[in-house]
Amino acid sequence: MKPKPNKSISLKGKSIYWFAALLIIIGFSRHLPLDYPNLLNFSPVLAIFLISGSYIKGKFSLFIPVIAVIISDLSLRDNYSTNIIEPFMAVTLASYLLIFFLGRKMSGSNSSLKITGTSMLSALAFHVITCSFAWIVNPVYTKSLTGLLQSIFIGEAGYAPSYLFLRNSMLSTVIFSLVLAYIASSIAQSQTKDHKIVSPSDLLKTD
Repeated sequence: MKPKPNKSISLKGKSIYWFAALLIIIGFSRHLPLDYPNLLNFSPVLAIFLISGSYIKGKFSLFIPVIAVIISDLSLRDNYSTNIIEPFMAVTLASYLLIFFLGRKMSGSNSSLKITGTSMLSALAFHVITCSFAWIVNPVYTKSLTGLLQSIFIGEAGYAPSYLFLRNSMLSTVIFSLVLAYIASSIAQSQTKDHKIVSPSDLLKTD
């Protein structure tokens, strides 16, 4: 029997711990841009929050993606010298929280189109929010619509253009979200009492 395209799927019991461990491992792929500059901003972080919100339920579900990201953050601090307690990080964390609740709206959907669309929306929202904050606090941007558009699409002179960050963010979020959703769906299917065999094409349905 094939699952309905929009059937809600969630992880339960020990499966959550296995999936959480996987998220932590995948979080270390954030090191890729350090070795391959063309992959700047190619990161699993948004996908981790999005899929966690979609598939992991319970009052402690938000802690799983936060812990996964913090662990990878600690390994990156020597490269980026990021201070967790600063205004920009507060805005970043707020954006992650928004994406987590976008995942909640997906509610364990196994529709590849819905996952792809929400992934792209998440990446766009994160980009606009963080770039807008940079426009507010960075004196290099004129405090006008032109300056705001510059921060969102071009960025600061001397750095890679912002649209490349957005492109890579969208690509990575879509790819990681689809992969993580497939894995979560597979784990959830294995939790069923009759252990039905489900083909990969059935796990991520298109609408």
